[in-house]
Amino acid sequence: MPLLVGCEDLQAGMRLAEPFEWFGATMLPAGKVLASEDVAVMRRKYPDVALRVGDPVLDSLAEFQDDSRDREVAEAARKRIAASMADVQQRFTAHASLGGVNFEIVKSAAIAVLEFLRDNPVSAALLEQHGGGAMSPLAEHAGGVFYLSLVLGAAVRDYVVKERVRQSSAAPLSPTIALNLLPLGLGAMFMDVGMYELAHMLEPGYVLTEADRKALREHPARGAEMLPDNLPGGVKTVVRTHHENYDATGYPNRTEGRKLHVFTRIVRICDAFVAATSTRAYRPAKSPARAIWEMRHGPWRNCYDPVLMRVFTSLIHPFPIGAKVTLQDGRGAVVVKCCRTDPFEPTVIVAFDADGSRLPKLQMLGPIRLGEESGLRAQRFAGEDLSYLYGDAPPPAAVPPPEMFETVFAAMYP
Repeated sequence: MPLLVGCEDLQAGMRLAEPFEWFGATMLPAGKVLASEDVAVMRRKYPDVALRVGDPVLDSLAEFQDDSRDREVAEAARKRIAASMADVQQRFTAHASLGGVNFEIVKSAAIAVLEFLRDNPVSAALLEQHGGGAMSPLAEHAGGVFYLSLVLGAAVRDYVVKERVRQSSAAPLSPTIALNLLPLGLGAMFMDVGMYELAHMLEPGYVLTEADRKALREHPARGAEMLPDNLPGGVKTVVRTHHENYDATGYPNRTEGRKLHVFTRIVRICDAFVAATSTRAYRPAKSPARAIWEMRHGPWRNCYDPVLMRVFTSLIHPFPIGAKVTLQDGRGAVVVKCCRTDPFEPTVIVAFDADGSRLPKLQMLGPIRLGEESGLRAQRFAGEDLSYLYGDAPPPAAVPPPEMFETVFAAMYP
């Protein structure tokens, strides 16, 4: 399995195990041996990119978890979703309304993605943030939420059926109808249509006015009103309630969690995670590790359905396979396998000393799982101090009321 190496750790002589692609263009082919000039260009032009390089020594010590299929499916799904979102965005921009959108075409595109993910199930939600593409931030954001919502929905089918049957106020809901994830996908796709006319608020340095805050509070209801009535049942409900929190601290109505549609609760988690981990012009991104910890164990843990949150964190890998993490004693370890019960306890091989030098093969330790049992804990990853993972859980934080929003981000996270 390839070693995932950040640009700062690239060295001349390393051989690429996978091509380096940038927005569909192959910049460096698989099998290329990096020259000094290649390393210099990568550090200058792509400082935040990590490349996968071959490492036969580590491969001889452990069988690395192969996540290549999950990455391929995520990329294929991302491209399909991007095409659908770009169409909605283009038509709205042209007509300043959703009147020009052919919703049957959009629905067919959503069904195609649903069928693709059904036929290509994944064990991990590996959706890379590309940024800077042709889509607007709103469309790109909705595309990410759409993908994650379908992956999470597929992973909790039994819970979805149980909750939809429990909440059915009419005749008993059949399992077939209860399992239909199309309303979930469309709800995620259209959740922010009420924000399209507020896109100027996403500009860097923009200061919200009281009128802006009022518009933000109303965008879920505004979005639901903009959608046609012939969409599948549940779509408008998701759009109208996608900012409601499980502990009744959300908006616009502060509805308590068990009263919320299960699809709303799924979208709420995915919406917050994508918002937190996406880089935007007006704020930096949180790392997946930080976002997961804050949402499940940290200050915002009461905002999300605990059953769904537990499954969601099993699908997100904050430390990718082949990545290097720094341990509390300064040594470096390479991730061999992710942990489904605790994303912060991956299986690793300790392969570097505290100075960053490669250990001789006979001195390497592992594979061994991080955590209290082994006494090994991660201290840093991708330049981030991870000490927050091991402190006492802070008390739940008070979610500011909508009328107090200072930024658009505060309206999206937690």
